[in-house]
Amino acid sequence: MTILPPQNSPHPRRAGRGRWLLSALLVMTTGCAQPQGGLLRPEPVPAPEPAIQLSAQPGRLVFSGTQTGTGAGASPVQTVTLQNSSDAPVRLTGVTFSMGAAFGLVSPPSFPLTLAAGASLDLGVKLLPGNPTGVLRATLRAVGDSAVGEVELAGLRAAGLEGDKEPALAQIVDALGYRINVGGQGLILSTGDAPIGDEIAAPLFKRALTAVPVTLRPVARYSPDGLSAYGTFVLEGTVARTQVRGTLDMGGHQALNPPLQPGSQTTFDPGAQAFGVYLAANGKYPTQDTYTLDRLNTGPVRHAVRVYPLKDGDGKVVPHSFLLAFEPSANGDYQDAVFVLENVDPVTAK
Repeated sequence: MTILPPQNSPHPRRAGRGRWLLSALLVMTTGCAQPQGGLLRPEPVPAPEPAIQLSAQPGRLVFSGTQTGTGAGASPVQTVTLQNSSDAPVRLTGVTFSMGAAFGLVSPPSFPLTLAAGASLDLGVKLLPGNPTGVLRATLRAVGDSAVGEVELAGLRAAGLEGDKEPALAQIVDALGYRINVGGQGLILSTGDAPIGDEIAAPLFKRALTAVPVTLRPVARYSPDGLSAYGTFVLEGTVARTQVRGTLDMGGHQALNPPLQPGSQTTFDPGAQAFGVYLAANGKYPTQDTYTLDRLNTGPVRHAVRVYPLKDGDGKVVPHSFLLAFEPSANGDYQDAVFVLENVDPVTAK
């Protein structure tokens, strides 16, 4: 039998039971807030690895030279820059060239080496002498602890200097990275008036985009040595008024991208008037001015300049751009001087 306490008692048993209930509730609610078995506790996130960015510039280089690689046939040295643009050092163990030994480093650094964060390294590269002749290609890669950028290399190795040892125009445009049908693969092309290959009739030009200057740059020269001026002309009636834009320098007469005399222009503003391009006589070679307009030519070949729409390596036409191939002599190789003319459209001569 249960005996109830009096009504006026301090209820010691009821007070003890309330404290037990409160403690039980606290334990229950606190227990519900705790992760069961640690499944809800987030795992620590590791710090990300520093991004390694080692680039190689420029993306492509073009060289020329001869089989012996001496004198005027020596390949110019060009620079490849490895740039560490990350915030961590990069260890380099060397440099490799694909496709055999057509290219090499000039005065290479001692490997292995560490390129500090933000630092760069310049490497001298050239086309080596030897065999075979013709167009040669390779990829330069730096070897190290992480992937790095690459540089595509192209070279044109001639059998020798001048005459029948020179490269054909088809090899020249191939080495430069253009896919143009110049009308034949051999050294000698037709000297007739009819267009060959991708050639078009373009005796004169006008600027295409008014907000952009016109560019005229020599990309090849295979001729006798000597200073050789070139430029543009406009017609005043039947007379050509010429303006020199630049001069091909001495010593680069058997090369791609030949050197220019100081002060030579590569861009200019021709205004709204139609103009042509000419190669000036220098008293030795050529002995007469050579024009894109046939009727002005007095040398051995009347059709002395062939004009081709410029096409990139995939054969896609480059808008408002043309390759101009000059033949001031008589043999028909059309690579004595080769130019790229940009931001123009052809104009029919009257």
